[in-house]
Amino acid sequence: MEDSLNRVLANDVVAPINVPPFNRAAVDGYAVRAKDTVGSSELHPVRLRVIGKSSVGKRCQIRLNAHQAVEISTGAPLPRGADAVVPIERCRREDEYVNILDPVPAWKNVSREGEDIRKGEMVLRAGKRIGPADIGILAACGYSRVGVSRRPTIFVIPTGDELVEPGKCLQEAKIYDSNSYSISAAILETGGIPVLSERVGDEREIIRKTIRQGLKYDMILVLGGSSVGSQDLVPSVIADEGKLLFHGVAIRPGSPTSFGLVRDKPVFSLPGFPAGCLIAFELLVRPALHFMLGLRESRIRIRARLSRRIASTLGRVDVVRVKLEERDGTWVAHPLRVAGSSVLSSISRAHGFILIPEEVERLEKGTEVEVVLYR
Repeated sequence: MEDSLNRVLANDVVAPINVPPFNRAAVDGYAVRAKDTVGSSELHPVRLRVIGKSSVGKRCQIRLNAHQAVEISTGAPLPRGADAVVPIERCRREDEYVNILDPVPAWKNVSREGEDIRKGEMVLRAGKRIGPADIGILAACGYSRVGVSRRPTIFVIPTGDELVEPGKCLQEAKIYDSNSYSISAAILETGGIPVLSERVGDEREIIRKTIRQGLKYDMILVLGGSSVGSQDLVPSVIADEGKLLFHGVAIRPGSPTSFGLVRDKPVFSLPGFPAGCLIAFELLVRPALHFMLGLRESRIRIRARLSRRIASTLGRVDVVRVKLEERDGTWVAHPLRVAGSSVLSSISRAHGFILIPEEVERLEKGTEVEVVLYR
């Protein structure tokens, strides 16, 4: 079942049993009737007769009556008739008797049946990403297997004659391919499985052929070639092969993004500049993958105040990377860079980002904003 870690739960999970399934001791000591300990103290301890012992993993057949006690270990079943446990450090054993040095209220130091989870309770809902505690809950309820959503496979096509694989010699006018690796990592983080294609040049027929090869996967991401220049061929190839639904979005960075369907398979063309590529993935591709996974969760968001004024442009959404600082219990957001589609380091250094709506021309210093956290 540990293989389900970070997978998305496919079905609601209902508890078939109470957890814990019986009343049990939360400490080592003596199981008692709480009313028998009233008035006890170190100077005037209550003296109870010890009639047996309850051990972990064994049924306890003992019935506790007035002025009796049962020695008990942490996690052992509470004897019938008992409703509290006195910790061993507040007891003084004398042969077959025990002196109780403190009174205890009813159900003190007892883990009661069903106090964690009640039988029939909805413990996990479909669409939740499974974490370590969720695996513990499933195991505590007796589940050895759990249904999870299938991870979508994403065919990633890097384009551009200028790209060189990291580790090779970098020649003049060439750059290392960073998008293939950052986007593959983003797919893995989201819950998908990246399948990386060989890099393709700026040639229409090669791009067309490679997109066709990717149609056996659940989604295709083409990196680069999405702008409006003469060498940006991907949107026209998508239109030729299927249906181009949009080309260009009102966000910065990431505006050249395009999207369409080819034989009912979603095909995104993301900008070639690294920061624009990752931000377009964050705002457009990640939600699509969440939908395919049936994932309900989203990025954590917090409120913060801007450390300085930010200018924006009407008619588009600006994605501003910010670094966070806590001051006197309040979060302060320091904008790192408003523009710059190629500045990948601004995302690496950022704790999150804010979105400036298209109808807003500026945000003044001290304005409270919503920060979407990267982690």
